[in-house]
Amino acid sequence: FELHACTDITGFGILGHLLEMAVGSGTSIALHYSALPFYGGALEMYQKGESTGSNKPNRALVARHAVEMRVALASAAEELLYDPQTSGGLVLAVPEGQATQLVNALCAAGVNVAVRIGSVDKGPAGIVVEE
Repeated sequence: FELHACTDITGFGILGHLLEMAVGSGTSIALHYSALPFYGGALEMYQKGESTGSNKPNRALVARHAVEMRVALASAAEELLYDPQTSGGLVLAVPEGQATQLVNALCAAGVNVAVRIGSVDKGPAGIVVEE
């Protein structure tokens, strides 16, 4: 596979790490919220009004960049985008024509969760969050 970029999704949440990739490469990333594999119980934690110590600083970091929300999310669901604990996997950027093959290869190799979460296009640098 022709790997263009890779990052681990940990402390800065999915938006923070995708912004790192977008800004570093001058690209626009379309993120498909409904494809994101969150940990069980994470949404319920936010629905109860609980949070992490990282969500607020992660929001501040993301706010300095171009992020367009094209999907209406409840506040608890939106918090998952900033949560450092609901991620922990890797984001791999490959040519669009290789994405499905990569997901299939990862699943065949025993990776528990391998999904396509979006696409990359020419700039301006930023993220568009879609359904």
